Amino acid sequence: MLTENEIGKLRNAIVATIASPVIGSIEDYAWEAIFHYVKDIPLSDPALGRSKLLYDAVDMKTKSGWSLKSLQLNNIKPGNTFFFVIQRADVIKKAIQLGFPSLTEGSSPQELGAAIIQHWNEKIIASKSAQSVVCSYEGILLKTIRGREYLYCEYPLEPLEANNFSWAWTVDRITGKDGVGLQGSVSGKVELVWYKNQKQLFRGRTIPPDAVTTNIERVRLQPDRYVETILTALQEQVSDYPSENNP
Repeated sequence: MLTENEIGKLRNAIVATIASPVIGSIEDYAWEAIFHYVKDIPLSDPALGRSKLLYDAVDMKTKSGWSLKSLQLNNIKPGNTFFFVIQRADVIKKAIQLGFPSLTEGSSPQELGAAIIQHWNEKIIASKSAQSVVCSYEGILLKTIRGREYLYCEYPLEPLEANNFSWAWTVDRITGKDGVGLQGSVSGKVELVWYKNQKQLFRGRTIPPDAVTTNIERVRLQPDRYVETILTALQEQVSDYPSENNP
């Protein structure tokens, strides 16, 4: 989790980001940039290209990697469970590659589930190797719609044990037949949901009691003041580091 110093940096970064009149909400690369600042990890320019590997932030000193997500929820109280996309998993198309040559959408839920977990585990293992990650985590920033409450959750991220899961299709409320969602449960609790139409895999997480909570006043700069402030800061940076290829 975050240290006391990092918690302070997280709050300051959220306040500074929300103050920008050109940013509506903290998501995607904005959250990645904040996290790099909090952890004091070098941040690359997204215009140079972004990796499709699992870890959005890697601390090479500690060999720690984080898969980062930013989600908006109605309720971010500890104990609540939420679901989010972790991967596009077209296991039917990759059936042979995954070691399930006879797999179809009509295969048993348990066989489909085993292929889904194999697909996800290969992503973790390959990314850990490619990005030199030893300590693996999910770093999730939860926020409410008004943008005043934020909560940071961190979870270990390791390959899943397929034998721990039981799988079943959801039931269509209208027809009573199998639905489009395949649910993977552990001890009766739904942990994974795979939708055969979109081929998307969702993971369920429960907000832990030690999650870091931050409440802020949403104050935003006027556009003219924001632009003037940024241009002044850019000029100062060019003066301080003339050898860098700054605009």
